[in-house]
Amino acid sequence: MFDYAIALAEKGHDVETLVEEKKGELADYIPVRVVPELSAENIPDCDLIVATSPKEVRQAHEADKGKVVHFCQGFELIDLEQRISGQVLPPRYEGRGLLHALQIFKKKIGWKKKFKRFDDVYKLPTSLIAITDPMKKQLEERYGRHVDIVRNGVDLETLYPRKNWTPEKFTKERPMKIINIGPIEVTYKGIPTTLKAISAAKEKNIPIDFTRITPILAQKEEKTDLPYKLLVSLPRDKFCETLRECDIYLSNSTEREGFGLPAMEALASGLICILSDITAYRSFSDRRDHCIFVPEGDSAATVKAIEKIYNMQPEEISKMRANALEVASGFSHQKACCEFEQILQKIFNEK
Repeated sequence: MFDYAIALAEKGHDVETLVEEKKGELADYIPVRVVPELSAENIPDCDLIVATSPKEVRQAHEADKGKVVHFCQGFELIDLEQRISGQVLPPRYEGRGLLHALQIFKKKIGWKKKFKRFDDVYKLPTSLIAITDPMKKQLEERYGRHVDIVRNGVDLETLYPRKNWTPEKFTKERPMKIINIGPIEVTYKGIPTTLKAISAAKEKNIPIDFTRITPILAQKEEKTDLPYKLLVSLPRDKFCETLRECDIYLSNSTEREGFGLPAMEALASGLICILSDITAYRSFSDRRDHCIFVPEGDSAATVKAIEKIYNMQPEEISKMRANALEVASGFSHQKACCEFEQILQKIFNEK
């Protein structure tokens, strides 16, 4: 969102970014105006109000200060549906016994109420923009309304493959450098599945040097029994450099995943990717030879994928890497910014 705001301002549009507080690694990324709340008193009269979360979309709609654009970067209802059904639970809610069952029963009541609130937001008379074709299709089918699409892009000038790269045979002296990205407490990132797979692969004596990048340090991560390198809130240049130094990107995200930007960043950096077989990742390309797909939530299949790469011949690795770079080349940030501007212009011109 901030990158789009910067791009729109550079093209001469009058853009103002409102936040309720400045925090996190993006706190000083762009100039913002801090307001006590996103209400009519603080939102200026404008042509378009672009909001992302259901709460902010509702606030923008109630302010009635301009056309509201609901920029859907991830479909929250899927995660809530999976929690309510018991298919996926946040790590903090894992447990056993009667007390735990009562806790989950109570949480499910709250999740159902939250689902209703979010569902009502998607029914508001806003302009919807999705970031993947599957998300666009699902929103249109659920709500019977048109949804525009702007696929995310990556900055191919800063995200590029390692120079003078050659495929290597992984050994104890030269272990597979595997990386995973995302907050451990975010359910749909599927990180517990990833950690379980890494632990099982190490038990099979596959040499692995595992690294995780997260924007925040969670207590759950500090207590894990699996030793690995944890990098918190990396500066952008260090993030790109760290990706290039790795061999494999591993993500077990669930169906709730929006676009899966870190996976695309990894493909652009020339990493061999193991990705969960979800609509977000499948939407990158019609081809299936640019990465290895594994079933959602399947740590055993993930171990097999790691083992497959470990036993790959150099020409197989080179081919998959070349395919990954070819897929990533179609997702430039500049292209995404142009598409976003065009869609906003279209929405502005609609009566």
